Amino acid sequence: TGPIGQGTTLTVDATQRWRDRRETGADQQTIRVMVEQQVAERTRLGGGVMLFDTAGLTEIRTHQQAVFNLGRIEARTRLEQRFFDGADRMELRLRQRVTYNQPVAEGWRASAGVEWLGIVRSRNAGEGTATEQWRFQTSVVHSVTPELDIGAIYWLVSFPRGGRPEQVSHIPQAVVTWRF
Repeated sequence: TGPIGQGTTLTVDATQRWRDRRETGADQQTIRVMVEQQVAERTRLGGGVMLFDTAGLTEIRTHQQAVFNLGRIEARTRLEQRFFDGADRMELRLRQRVTYNQPVAEGWRASAGVEWLGIVRSRNAGEGTATEQWRFQTSVVHSVTPELDIGAIYWLVSFPRGGRPEQVSHIPQAVVTWRF
C-alpha cells in the first residue's frame, strides 16, 4: 500500500486461504486493487475490484466505500457488487464495520472490531434480503520498520442460517504489510 497522489492511496492485496474442505469447500485465492482518497480530515472515500478463485469457480467483486476515523474508532460502510459464475444476477451486499484501535507498546498496536454483512439483493432470483454473516475480529500488529508491518489476526465468523443452527468459523491469519 502507498500514496499515488496527494491524499490518494493505492492498495494491492493478495491472499491464499487454506480452508477445511468438509466445512467451506476448496482453498481460495484472491487479489484486490483499491484506491482511496482523503476527502476531509477524518473521511476517506474509495473503491476497487477483487477477484476470487475457488476450485476454478470465479467471483468478481467491485465495491465503493466510505471510512470515517473518530480518534481510535474507525467506521466503514461498503457496498459490493458481486458477480458469480453461473449466478442468476449480480448480488448486492452491504457491509458495516466498526473497529477500535489501541497502541499497546512502542511499535505495537492492537485492534478489535465487528462487521455485519447483509445481502441487499441475492444472486439467486426469488431470494430476498438476509444477514449473511457477522465477523468479530481482533489483531496484534508490530511495525518492524516504517515500511513493514507483521501481525496476527483472529476472526470469529457467524453465519446465521434461518431455522437451522448457525455455522461458526474460527479463522487465524498472518499478515504482512509493505508500504511503498
